[in-house]
Amino acid sequence: MQFVDECTINLKAGNGGNGIVSWRREAGVPLGGPHGGNGGDGGNVILIGDHNVNTLFELRNHKNITAVDGENGRTAKETGHGGSDVHINLPLGTSVYDTNTNELIVDILESGQTFTICEGGKGGHGNAFFKSSFNRAPTLHEHGDLGEEKEVTLKIKYIADIGLVGLPNAGKSTFVGQVSSAKPKTANYQFTTLVPVLGIVNLHNEKVVFADLPGLIEGAAEGKGLGHEFLKHIERCSILLHLVSLNPTDGEDVVTSYKTITNELKEYSRALLDKPIIIVANKIDVDGAQDNLKKLKKSIKGKIYIISALTKEGIDELLEAIYQDFQKIQLKNKQKLLNQTQKVKVIEVKQQKDFAKDLRIIDLGNNRWEVQSEYMKYWTNKIPLDTKDNIVRYNQKMQTIFVEDTAKKQGAKPGDTLLIYGNEFTIDA
Repeated sequence: MQFVDECTINLKAGNGGNGIVSWRREAGVPLGGPHGGNGGDGGNVILIGDHNVNTLFELRNHKNITAVDGENGRTAKETGHGGSDVHINLPLGTSVYDTNTNELIVDILESGQTFTICEGGKGGHGNAFFKSSFNRAPTLHEHGDLGEEKEVTLKIKYIADIGLVGLPNAGKSTFVGQVSSAKPKTANYQFTTLVPVLGIVNLHNEKVVFADLPGLIEGAAEGKGLGHEFLKHIERCSILLHLVSLNPTDGEDVVTSYKTITNELKEYSRALLDKPIIIVANKIDVDGAQDNLKKLKKSIKGKIYIISALTKEGIDELLEAIYQDFQKIQLKNKQKLLNQTQKVKVIEVKQQKDFAKDLRIIDLGNNRWEVQSEYMKYWTNKIPLDTKDNIVRYNQKMQTIFVEDTAKKQGAKPGDTLLIYGNEFTIDA
């Protein structure tokens, strides 16, 4: 399957069904009263973390994903069926951004994690809902709310505990293949790995995820080669294994190779250098490796683990070191989580919402005035003006935010026309 790690899609939750006006008509029940049911709720759009999915390829051909609308209400006070939800399975490590604002909405990090990204509209009430002691035969009813709609950009940043970095041909794929059940493609040429490969390694009965990341080149932080396409996958790794090839035939001088990768990590994000980085000198089994190892030891202070990914020499010692560092990080993360949960919650007092805050009255000339208001936009969609009761209720909503009074203050006169999202009203004296 083709590898796709970023795409943009449009998501739309289902609209709520409409409530209806209906009357109970049965023999022997002369005063049956209102019987109109409510509309069903629209379906949600739900994101699900799925460890079996590793690409966004399937979503590339589904740019518009829409949940099912709720059904309209029925007679006998029956509520319409709710619309079916749409579930979108995403790879672990997917970040979901609002395409228009570039704001992060959610990170999908765990298998089975769910997140409702677009909520379905609530069903509108039928006239049975509005029955009261002072209105026993209401003709009030509502349209369903519109479902939420978002354009989102999905970006995969692979979740791995251990990330392998190094120039092409450093031997990362061979290493992952030896210590895990992953079977990445390997060969003696550069850029064998074109997509990240995850392998699970059992360390002291604890599963640790290793990521074989595509080889970097000089200038990768500026987008050269595979560049930003894969540097971003390093960000979520807890520990980095920096593999350096000791094979003299693999290209650059061994010290230059080491510095190239270090510089690229620093140029992309200095925070990467704050992660634990384990230096691994690979291919100790080839001719000329000992001379290169001496050069590397002179240039680098600190521990260098010497291995042959091909023959498995030194791998057990390296895995033990990785496990010890990993345990320290796990302990630190648990303590951090504990400190966060012990923080005292601050309860904020909710402020009364000012629905008239965004009200605008625009003079169109010829005694016509356009009303702009999110509050009135919502209720225009919600209240169909097809019954006397609904017209009265709509007028009450207008009075709530002082539509006519505001228009008069701006110069409107009795008899002038108010245009409110497709509806026309005449200003009273």
